[in-house]
Amino acid sequence: MKFTTLAFFLAFIMAVHTFNLKESSDHMESLEEQLEENQDKQDQLYAKMFQDIHELQKYAKKVRARRGSCGFKLLEKIAEVCGDISSGSEVDLATICCSKQCPDSFIQASACPDKKA
Repeated sequence: MKFTTLAFFLAFIMAVHTFNLKESSDHMESLEEQLEENQDKQDQLYAKMFQDIHELQKYAKKVRARRGSCGFKLLEKIAEVCGDISSGSEVDLATICCSKQCPDSFIQASACPDKKA
């Protein structure tokens, strides 16, 4: 009688344990699938992010190429066009020429209108 009860108890524990193992295995497979999906999404997001960064870098290069003369470069350009740097211009060349390219004729007309080309 004790052996039968013990055998039944062991069989019951093994059945429950086997069921828990199966349930744990299924849960583990589900977690692995979720992890793979999340890694795929992360890979796609990184690819999009790097593509956007590349596009921004190309745009930044274009903007820098279109930007005009600022600071010391503007002073050099004025000296090149006018021969010397004199104060008293009514035109804010620093603001205008830094935001866009200023042709030499504009700089001459603004900074040294008396000088002939």
